[in-house]
Amino acid sequence: MDGGGDEEFRPPAGAAERGSPKHEERTKDSEEDVISELPHEILVSILSLLTLKEAVRTSVLSRSWKKLWTYTAGSLDFEDLKTKHGILDNTKSLRVERFKFIGWVNRVLDSHQGSSIRELRVCFDLNNRSRRYVDEWVAAALAKRVQNLELDFSPFLKGNHSTWYTFPSKFISPRAGCRFDLSCLRSLHLKFVNVTDEILECILSSCPFLERLVIVGSELLSNIKVSGSSLSLKHLFIYSNNLRNFEVSAPNLVSLGYHNETKGAPQVLIENVPLLTSVYLGALYDPISTYLHPFWSSLHQLEALHLRMNLFKDGLEIPQFPVLFNLRHLTWRVRTSDTASLLGLTPLIEAAPFLRYFELELEWTEPWRRRNAKKVNATPNQYLKVVKICGFRGYAVDSEILSYLLERATMLEEIVVDPHACLTEGTAMEEEQAARKMAEQLKPKLPHAANLIIL
Repeated sequence: MDGGGDEEFRPPAGAAERGSPKHEERTKDSEEDVISELPHEILVSILSLLTLKEAVRTSVLSRSWKKLWTYTAGSLDFEDLKTKHGILDNTKSLRVERFKFIGWVNRVLDSHQGSSIRELRVCFDLNNRSRRYVDEWVAAALAKRVQNLELDFSPFLKGNHSTWYTFPSKFISPRAGCRFDLSCLRSLHLKFVNVTDEILECILSSCPFLERLVIVGSELLSNIKVSGSSLSLKHLFIYSNNLRNFEVSAPNLVSLGYHNETKGAPQVLIENVPLLTSVYLGALYDPISTYLHPFWSSLHQLEALHLRMNLFKDGLEIPQFPVLFNLRHLTWRVRTSDTASLLGLTPLIEAAPFLRYFELELEWTEPWRRRNAKKVNATPNQYLKVVKICGFRGYAVDSEILSYLLERATMLEEIVVDPHACLTEGTAMEEEQAARKMAEQLKPKLPHAANLIIL
């Protein structure tokens, strides 16, 4: 009798493994990993929607994903908030962290193989000593047809007066040998980066589709001329202490801001801005009327107005405003003390019959002198829906303007109060608790349907 039937049955090689739970799990995973089967271009498009750190993390998924992130066309965002907040008056630590940061940016940009990027954002305490590296980063971004370029070199340490990095003309001026196509650049944000008058002129002439330009802290700007019927510029913000002349003629401009922290307002000419709807003005040492005057012919079209000023005495001089029918959003940031009065703001509020949102940001200084709150009659307004007070302490200067607003806003829906600790008497905790108690006392004064939010 043939003993073949008694032979031990041996399954084909791998059959036992295929039937095991582990194999079934791997098979299930491979069947579900349909994303990796997508075309390379689609995967890169997906990664381009992620942040830089999120895109880099995908390199551990599999061998095929290892270098996929290097083709991302999205945002290369270099900001280390943890290090920024960890450096406290330690110059030595800053030097070490600066070295690490530069190495990080270099490694990523050296690895990047894509032909384009949407954004390059570099935020760290860098200065002119890092010029060689920053030049390479900017050149790499422009070569990749970057759309949004942001260099924020704000100093981490107080009193750090290093020489700022100067934006080089060779990247934007044909006369200086510029070899880049700048037609893709839509937004340029330079903070604590020096820009000369000539470089600014080159930026405006060489970037035909630039829509947003922000320059903060440049020490070299003095005469600014932003003019031209072909300008695509929609948003312009200049923060400089050395401005002498500021001329703007831009038919597509929607928002405009300039800030000056030194005494002596620049000569300002604003014309041909038919689309202008939002204005920010910072006037710390000059009458606010000096800064408002150049915008007088455009005030009627504004929808948002943001003002910043110092006020240390009673009697704020505000000009008689025309009726601002379009103004919906008003923000006023004031550095003040309890010796002043903010009731001088009321003519501007009264001039905006359809104002919906009012925000008052208070920055307090010493000395303190308690006084009784004054009262001013308010014209009822049913359109003012939201009032926000930041830096509330409950003293005369903020209580009286708040009482005025509550009387005016007959249909108020929400009032937000952010108490701020007083630094002159008691502990910070005690002063904040006192401010919160004062804020609680506002409840009986509110319109019936209004909500009180105390932050």
